[in-house]
Amino acid sequence: MTIAELVTVIAALVIIARILTFRRNGSRYRPGVSFLAWLAVVMCTVIVVRIIAAGEPEAWWLALLLAATAALVLRAGGNLAHLFRPRRRQ
Repeated sequence: MTIAELVTVIAALVIIARILTFRRNGSRYRPGVSFLAWLAVVMCTVIVVRIIAAGEPEAWWLALLLAATAALVLRAGGNLAHLFRPRRRQ
């Protein structure tokens, strides 16, 4: 397993874990955001399974994209709605 594959797998597992452990705590339910969260978990799971089973894909751009996405998901606390909300100026 190359460095790119390892970074990709770790980033995908971080995304999966953080989305699955998200708690709403009174936030309203949004079906569209919920579907996007489900889709993100499915896509990350497929990527992890393909890398572990077949050793593909080996792409640095995918590793960097997933690492950046994992950082954003961690920063948002697993709430994908925060990723699409415009930031307010202070």
